[in-house]
Amino acid sequence: MTILWKQSSSPVPTNREQMIPALLAEREGYVKYGRTDRVRAVDEQLAAYGYDPKAGFQPTPVDDGPSPDEQDLEQRRAGMVRALLAERAEYKTKKLPDRVRLVDEQLQHYGYEGGS
Repeated sequence: MTILWKQSSSPVPTNREQMIPALLAEREGYVKYGRTDRVRAVDEQLAAYGYDPKAGFQPTPVDDGPSPDEQDLEQRRAGMVRALLAERAEYKTKKLPDRVRLVDEQLQHYGYEGGS
């Protein structure tokens, strides 16, 4: 059985990315043993995840949005950027350019591209 399904490039698998391969494996077993009633039930579950095993292709992916882990990571990153910006402002007020440069490097590490 050839599966033409591609996972997203996200390092954190989504529920959909975990369920489709599991359901396909389950379906393959039911097909092998002639359990057509079970195949139909699995097909319904696959359809709920946007996959059509009879068509042999992956339809337009459903946007599940960011996973809870991705949301948490982004919230922590944003919190760190806010803290670093406050620290940078304090160093700038105290005229500590070496410290400002160090904070700027940290901000760059976190993907902050704001003005100096």
